[in-house]
Amino acid sequence: MQVIPGKETLIRFLSNISLFSNAGHDVLSHLQEKIQVASHPPGTMIIQKGAIGETMFLIFSGSLKVHDGEHQVARLEKGQFFGELSLLDSEPRSMSVSTLEDSVLGSISRDDFYEVLKEFPSMTRDIIAVLNRRLRNQNDVLISEYRTREAQLTELVNIRTAEVIRQSQVIGEKNKELTDGLNYAKRLQAAILPKREVIHRTFPDSFILYQPKDIVSGDFYSFEIQDGHEIIAAADCTGHGVSGAIMSMIGHSLLKQIVSEKKITDPAQILHRLNEGVIEALKQNENNTHDGMDIALCSFDLKNRKLVFAGANRPLWLIRKGELQTVVSDKLPIGGLQMDRSRPFTNNLLDLEPGDALYIFSDGFADQFGGEMGKKLMTKKFKEILLSIYTRPMAEQGTYLCDFINSWMGSYEQVDDLLVMGIRI
Repeated sequence: MQVIPGKETLIRFLSNISLFSNAGHDVLSHLQEKIQVASHPPGTMIIQKGAIGETMFLIFSGSLKVHDGEHQVARLEKGQFFGELSLLDSEPRSMSVSTLEDSVLGSISRDDFYEVLKEFPSMTRDIIAVLNRRLRNQNDVLISEYRTREAQLTELVNIRTAEVIRQSQVIGEKNKELTDGLNYAKRLQAAILPKREVIHRTFPDSFILYQPKDIVSGDFYSFEIQDGHEIIAAADCTGHGVSGAIMSMIGHSLLKQIVSEKKITDPAQILHRLNEGVIEALKQNENNTHDGMDIALCSFDLKNRKLVFAGANRPLWLIRKGELQTVVSDKLPIGGLQMDRSRPFTNNLLDLEPGDALYIFSDGFADQFGGEMGKKLMTKKFKEILLSIYTRPMAEQGTYLCDFINSWMGSYEQVDDLLVMGIRI
């Protein structure tokens, strides 16, 4: 007879799983309460190929097989887990999983998993780190395999056409695995960004233009309400693609902790704490890592029509009665390569007037190449565009900017992630 594990056994088991190895006892205790434990006899189908999954499974005892029909692909043993992609992936399962012997499995659903992430936002960063390592290791293996197979194919191309076709199929499958991993990271990134409808409830006349260069983005936006302040930010992290996305999710997680958990609403102080958090998270006092971010951050007091702005290499633009004013930022990044990491950030206090149009953004829009001459759009042109459309409803402005930049780049490659946010008072 299989023994159903108790609470402390579940917590010890979870702590040995790479996905949760950095989680504290309080997180693991909360997580174990969500786990449903059941015993399964041999031959039980746990995952059916083609089915839509939304559950991750943990193996407490017994063994299982991963198979495609009668063909066994892999064997899973006690202490392993499977189905974690289904927590964010609504695509049909590519393989079946069945028990080989009496097995005790724990399961956690997608909804319960997200509930734990919302309860403990710091856990998101740890899970991202595990997934990032797995994705990078997978990428290194794929590159090595590709180079080896490429050499083999070159030697055999004239005498083994059938083998060439088979190897090409294998490479295609591996490329699909890599793309699936990136799409997984994209869904995780989308899950932690604030919902646009939440922002629109506070700022009804607003827009967000968010267009990653690759599948995942190094730009991110943030929105929190704390102690009567509406705090919104637009950030541009070092790089783009996977490296930029990981940095963006670390930054978003740190911002949420600073505002929601530590209840800090002063923009300069928020940036100071964010700077410290990035340096600590990346251990930049101990190595030569230069990753970081630029950010524009606004703290609104809408009741009294006040705004406090602080920026790290990213400005705020205010258009009032046809004139564009630039609220300058400090010439300091968050994290990265800084000569003076103790230098404070500066607050800028603004009195707002009805009809004011405010814009914060990354540098991707102005840096995009295109047009007839293939040149950069440039900041001056970006300002001219906004001055020509600022009286329109913000939703129309967002659509216009999206259509404009895609038409501007034409056949040219998008060079960076795009993020522009507009708010009308």
